Amino acid sequence: MIVKVFENADLYLMNNEAVLLEQEAISQLILYDAYKSRQKAYDDNMGLFGVVMDDDSAILHFSNVPPRNLSIYIEDDSKDVRQAAILLADYLANNQIIPEGINAKHEVCEAFIEQFAKCIKCTFAERMSLDIMEIKQLIDIKPSEGKTRLAIPNEVKLLTEWMIQFQIEALAKEVDYESALVSISKLINNNRLYVFENQEQILVSMAAATRQLFRGIAISYVYTPEEHRGMGYGATNIYNISRKYLNEGNEFCTLFVDKKNMLSKRAYEKVGYNVIDDMYEYKLLQA
Repeated sequence: MIVKVFENADLYLMNNEAVLLEQEAISQLILYDAYKSRQKAYDDNMGLFGVVMDDDSAILHFSNVPPRNLSIYIEDDSKDVRQAAILLADYLANNQIIPEGINAKHEVCEAFIEQFAKCIKCTFAERMSLDIMEIKQLIDIKPSEGKTRLAIPNEVKLLTEWMIQFQIEALAKEVDYESALVSISKLINNNRLYVFENQEQILVSMAAATRQLFRGIAISYVYTPEEHRGMGYGATNIYNISRKYLNEGNEFCTLFVDKKNMLSKRAYEKVGYNVIDDMYEYKLLQA
């Protein structure tokens, strides 16, 4: 096995984009990193892109664009993916490349972290275990009464508070108010943040269309305040957003859901989402 690193994202995509697009919803983090890097959207840090190969065939693909996590995608699971992860850990450690965290299948995370810690004294902790869900065709539901619409600037304060709660509940981390305000403002200004308004014209749920991929779009920041849960608002909002983007020509919509959040998973399944794979996130605590 060897680690093959590409000079830039453009060269990486020229050689690997086609195979990544075959499972775009699963490989989306690497594809997104590569697309943004190619557009120079990451300022001076163009990132690291490559593959771990065996007998001229790729086993793992990876991208590392700090402050984003190292992302790893398995192309060929018939090969020894654990050994490939170990080889990648050795390569990064030998080159003093210390990732902020790692997103990958559980066995890849475990093998990488164990080997990396042998080379560089560090500690990683599991932050999330997620199912990757995808929809290509909607299932009709009885929607909650109300409407989905774009968020507007004068709602930024409330939605910033929701963003902070989302980060605490879904991502197990705290975000300072200013960072959340910047994120929400950008989503509103780019017409990517949607809210659901009930019959009383009260905002009861939100979700955002975040990563625009080649053939589909990712939905994130799905949040309903506790006092409005259990009434189908979140599912209706997701249904309406998904319908909009599928009707506009996207082949699929995708989202990540916490494995432990069975209520949300069942709600997404009711509108047509299916689990197609999973992903774990580990964060570097100290090095």
